[in-house]
Amino acid sequence: MDELHSTSQSREDEDKLSPAIRSAVAELRAKFADSDVPVLYWNANYIAVPLTVDVELPSRGPVNSVDIRRREPIVLLFDRTDFPYVAPRVHSDRRDFSKTAFPHLNPTPLNVPAWFCLHRGSIDAWFAEHTVVDLVERARGWLRDAARDRLVPEGDGFEPTRAADTLGTFYYVPGDNLDHVFQHWADNKGAAGHALVSFDLLDEESMAEVGASGYAARQVSFVPPDAYEVQKSLAFAINVLQQKPEFKGLFQRRLFGLFVWGAEVEVSGLHFGELPRTLGELEAWAEGLGVPLTQALADYLSHDLHILAGVPIILAIRRPEQVLRTESDVELLNFLVIAGGDHWPKEGVWDPAATVSLSDHRTPLTPAFAQQISALPADGAAEPTVVFGAGALGSKVATHLARGGSVSMKIVDNAKISPHNLVRHALGGRAIGLPKAEALKGELIKLYPGQPDLPIDAKDASVLSCLREADFFAGQANLVDMTASNTVFNALRDADLPDTLRVHRAEIAHRGRLGLLSIEGRGRNPRLDDLQSLIYDSAIEDDAVAAWLEEVKSTRDDRIGSGGLEDIQIGLSCSSATMRLADEVVSFHAAATTRRLRPYLAKDGQSRKDGAIYRSFLGDDGDSKAATQTFAPTVVLGADAGWQIRIAATAAEEMSDLMRGHSPSETGGILVGRIASTRKTIYVTRLMQAPPDSRGTPWIFTRGTEKLPEELDRVHRRTGGLLTYVGEWHYPPDGWLGSQRHRQERGHQSTIDPRSRRPADSRHDRHA
Repeated sequence: MDELHSTSQSREDEDKLSPAIRSAVAELRAKFADSDVPVLYWNANYIAVPLTVDVELPSRGPVNSVDIRRREPIVLLFDRTDFPYVAPRVHSDRRDFSKTAFPHLNPTPLNVPAWFCLHRGSIDAWFAEHTVVDLVERARGWLRDAARDRLVPEGDGFEPTRAADTLGTFYYVPGDNLDHVFQHWADNKGAAGHALVSFDLLDEESMAEVGASGYAARQVSFVPPDAYEVQKSLAFAINVLQQKPEFKGLFQRRLFGLFVWGAEVEVSGLHFGELPRTLGELEAWAEGLGVPLTQALADYLSHDLHILAGVPIILAIRRPEQVLRTESDVELLNFLVIAGGDHWPKEGVWDPAATVSLSDHRTPLTPAFAQQISALPADGAAEPTVVFGAGALGSKVATHLARGGSVSMKIVDNAKISPHNLVRHALGGRAIGLPKAEALKGELIKLYPGQPDLPIDAKDASVLSCLREADFFAGQANLVDMTASNTVFNALRDADLPDTLRVHRAEIAHRGRLGLLSIEGRGRNPRLDDLQSLIYDSAIEDDAVAAWLEEVKSTRDDRIGSGGLEDIQIGLSCSSATMRLADEVVSFHAAATTRRLRPYLAKDGQSRKDGAIYRSFLGDDGDSKAATQTFAPTVVLGADAGWQIRIAATAAEEMSDLMRGHSPSETGGILVGRIASTRKTIYVTRLMQAPPDSRGTPWIFTRGTEKLPEELDRVHRRTGGLLTYVGEWHYPPDGWLGSQRHRQERGHQSTIDPRSRRPADSRHDRHA
């Protein structure tokens, strides 16, 4: 057998190994009892255990005559300090094992044994649930599949080069580079070429993500040859400014790199299980693939563009089929040349000993990409949305939306960030003293670096002033109010908003236990005030809402006596440092609110007719629950002296059902709701059916009183006194004329107190 990598390695003192490694070696020796299983010194970080495994080959030999043998030597490298939390690396022990014939090899330097990629995900995560013997069996499976040409499932495409050990990270959109190659091929008859590319260096001072070496770069743009000098001057200026304290964090240092590709006809089916580690090796390797890197490097130096030590290089290599997980047959490989210090080019000549490392690649975050990562449908992004209120709840809901790719929003708030806001706000300490809306906009834009044209707007202004602007809502599809302000609530209720605008209001109540989201119906019906009354009405069945309204009533009674208030403050405002509310409470309700809002903010949300109320509950012990109600349009009736009666659709529908069910007899009952005297509006949220002792005939209806006082007391108690008796309804089968005739025949009786035990007939002043 050919010489093995492990042959030259000396024995390791096993007594100095960790108990975990000694235990794993014992397992291997038990499994391979008929073989010598030595423990060898590999280097300061790893110990080696060589084995020889049997491989199941096809009956006619390996496919395409690849060199896989019936007995293959492998070597397991155990991390001295991190095993068993880090899986052993499995390498071929053969020096002549091909690093170009097979996919699923992790690239290694020259003279380092071929390293099997045994799992597409994290091999460490896989190993956490398996044994070292399982790992060896997986390596045997890899060798078996390699002999059958089945390492990549049929139809998967060409397996891209693995990026196991990398230095730094490149951020760019692959499609932009590929389009450049395709256009060049189209314009130059498929010739090879190169382009100068401008990169921003993302370092700690810019607060951007940093690569493993502290080196990460974002591709800015392609630089045309006639702009080299201008771009170089600009890069020098930016780099100087970045060093000044007053500009820290405002600029990234700029440098130049190369993008190089071969001719269109140059197609390589080689797999790169071995990659160059010096610039000289990289040039020779690229030339062997038909990629003119040497020419590109000479052009780079001739224009004196080497201004920082690093040189990012992207090589485009055409493959025989579409590259897996891409939409092209061109693979992009990223390398970082460190040509600084002693390796700095001298007299226009590169130092071939300059180190080269494979770099990782990440696609920059775009709204569309964020939408995909968030598992949202293609049409799930929010339509243009106005956000009133950039406080604790508003900032987090806006952030959730932006992180999901919904970036078309206009944020309105006229307050500044105070220190206490940071307990619950989406922004951090650097925002103290800044306008909330502007600061939030700045942070959301940072989610998508290099995309300055994002449609995120901010206005440091009051909501009332915005409502007075004639064209403020032009082009907007949604409005979400998260101000927790009664003033804003009233202004929105009365505002003459565009017919196409869908209005929503989100609030947190009951010291953080309740989250409330109101969704207006199409044409603003049901309206916010209708939905507010229906929230109160939900307390009759919902204990969580009832507990909140009872607490509100107790606080109100202590403050002003038992006279009651026309309105109560629903939402909790975080503008005061006296507010006691934990960040996770706001985050919980913000997440629930965003989750429920998304369908309404999206394009098809504008077609939804009904209004809705969503309630999220978070208990003191962390238990949570949610409830949903939808509501058809409110029935709106005019009345004398400018009064308006707004009847919930469920109540109106129940009226109709009762009338049909009792026909031909007369019927009626009690109306429950609230009276807003200053607005001359009566809200009817539900009916109380006629008590059992009521009597209805084709000519008369007498409403009874059995259990009615108790039911009204229950409504009053459960809703904290906000809902009560507001009137009665009655319907004679032959309509208004019949009712008038019987009034004249029988005489008129005044309305009586519904809480009394006296019966009442239908002939009274309050009819609905």
